[in-house]
Parts: sequence; structure tokens; C-alpha cells
Amino acid sequence: MKFVLILLAFFLINIEVSAQIGGLSASKLNSVCVDVVKYHVIEFEPSFYYSNSSKYWNNDNRLSNTFNTSDSISNSAGMQFRFTYGLLNRLEVGVTVPYDLSMSSWGLRYIVSQNNKLGFALMSGVNVPLGNNIQDRSIKTEENTSQFGFGAVLSYQENSNFSIDFNAQFNSYLKKLKSTENNSLYLSAEAGYFFFSHSFQIIGGVGYQNHYYDADNKFLVTLYPGMSIETGKDFIIVLQAPFDIYGKNIGKTVGFGFALTLII
Repeated sequence: MKFVLILLAFFLINIEVSAQIGGLSASKLNSVCVDVVKYHVIEFEPSFYYSNSSKYWNNDNRLSNTFNTSDSISNSAGMQFRFTYGLLNRLEVGVTVPYDLSMSSWGLRYIVSQNNKLGFALMSGVNVPLGNNIQDRSIKTEENTSQFGFGAVLSYQENSNFSIDFNAQFNSYLKKLKSTENNSLYLSAEAGYFFFSHSFQIIGGVGYQNHYYDADNKFLVTLYPGMSIETGKDFIIVLQAPFDIYGKNIGKTVGFGFALTLII
């Protein structure tokens, strides 16, 4: 049994919005790449995140204070665990659960085509609420309603140092929610470049998400700066500090995250 220790950056999700497809191995910061977990290999990843917010964008896209006093702030921190398995040479399956086991996010990714420069993969998944509190099942909310998602991944490898990943994902709730939220769209792009004999990587990316309601919508644009340090044979350290730059009907957050990935 081989253990490989990797410190990997974890994508921070705004607590007001629904989750993306879970259980998939990460590539850079927010976007996944075409590559899947190796055949019959298991990844176990406990991760930690932190973010804070004191402002929000209103319905007119104007930034406003969330609280009446300027010294108030909302902090969010938590942990989650990911299990991913290389089922086939081109297929991985996995699940992500938070520390309180309130939700399970199942996902799979399949490599459709890949060569030295370009790769294309498809992904899909379902978010299934587990629940650990008292709920009224007659009222459908984000906390007690399953959500299905599917998407595509495109990766470009210019050389051994420079690569770009593009992700597109669409999610939809299986029942009509009280909040009237119906569907969500996620788009992201990230680039990474290695320096010093492939031991240090600068990473930058941008993410866009739009959540559609019966009468309106809310969207968010986030920047993802980060870096990875790969000086050791069996470990990688990746750090990021994502921050929101524009939105509508949603909070403005800044945060930090990392994860510990064990490959068995």
C-alpha cells in the first residue's frame, strides 16, 4: 500500500448558493482537469475552508453593507471529506460529505478524448441531502432536496510547464423549491505555469456562477489566485485566497482554503 501526501487547495463555496458536483479529484484551485484518478487508486481528502463577508451586491448590482454597523462581519469555516476511486483507466467515481454529514455529493468523470495537447471529459453527479436535524418534508428547501448536475471539461497542455483548464456545469433541483430556485450554471477557467524545474507553480483563475429563480436570479464572479510548491516527490502544497469581485443578490466574500489528500 502506497501513501502519497498532498496538500491541495480547496475551492471555497459561498454558503448562500447551491453546491457543484462533488467527489471529483481536483487539478488546480477551482477547475478540474481531464485527468482522472489512476486505475484502482483511492484518494481520501479531508479539507478545510474559511471565508468572511460584510458586504453584498443588491438587485441593482450595487455593493452594500450587510450589517448596520461597520464593525460587524460574518465568518464561515468548516471541513469536508472526499473519497474518489479510479474505477477504469478513463473513469473515476467519488463522493464528498461535510463534517456534519448533512449532504452527500456524488460524482463521476469520464475521459472522452485525450492527446498530448488537448483533452475532453464529461462529468455528472447528484447532491443527496442526508440531514441531521428536524425537517418538514412537505416544504422543499435547498437542505432537503436532491440536485442533479452534468458538465464538460476541456484541458490544454502547451508544454510540461503551462496548462489551462475550462469547466462548464449545469445543476437542477429535482423538486420545486420554496425559494423558487430552479437551475444553476457554473463556468470556470484556470491557468498554471511551473518554474524552477517543475517545483513551483503560479495559478490564476476566474469562476462565474448564476442561480435562476422564478422571478429573478443571482450571480457571482470570483477570482482564484494561488500557487503550488512541489519540491518533494510524494507531496504537493497548494495555497489559494479566492475573492469575489462582482455579483447580484449575493454576498461578497474573501477566503482561504486547503485540503490534505491521501492517495492509497
